[in-house]
Amino acid sequence: MEDHEKTRLIRRSMAQPPTPPHPESTPQPEDDLEKTRILSRRTTDSEEPQENLMQAEEDKTVILRPSSRNREAGEIPANDPMADPLVGWLVVIAGPGQGNFARLGHGMNSIGRAEGQRCRLDFGDTEISRKVHATITYDPRGRKFYLMHGGGQNLTYLGETPVLQPALLTGGELISLGKTSLKFIPLCGPDFDWSQQQG
Repeated sequence: MEDHEKTRLIRRSMAQPPTPPHPESTPQPEDDLEKTRILSRRTTDSEEPQENLMQAEEDKTVILRPSSRNREAGEIPANDPMADPLVGWLVVIAGPGQGNFARLGHGMNSIGRAEGQRCRLDFGDTEISRKVHATITYDPRGRKFYLMHGGGQNLTYLGETPVLQPALLTGGELISLGKTSLKFIPLCGPDFDWSQQQG
């Protein structure tokens, strides 16, 4: 076995602390910087992405739900409603917040009172859990909606029945969370989906 194939263990004396390396001898992570780039969102096709590794907001995470037409272009304008297309509504028909509504988007829609919930129902009903009291999921492939309990202590009711497993929604159902009654109004479904409208 040649010398460069051997593994060597080097033990330092407990009495002597390790000497810090000289700044000149420390390798700079230039390769890593070349591999990692932070790109800002482009506003037009003609602009190039801006790279800024020391940006003040580099520690923030941005979630984008691109539509297929924006995926190909590689950008999503901030004001494009198709970045998260509307698929239905939850309308408050009784209880705190009566007359208000929450929009539903593609995929999973968490329902709760806290900021960050996709369907935020913060109208004063403290019996609604802060986070994920329930979830309404729109499956764009099957063009179907499902209601699921969020797993917390407070129950979700579909009509008068507690939701203990995923329940199919077809439109017009009454959903109860705490003192709040909601009516489910679908936009997408068997007769319509946004994928039909995109070329």
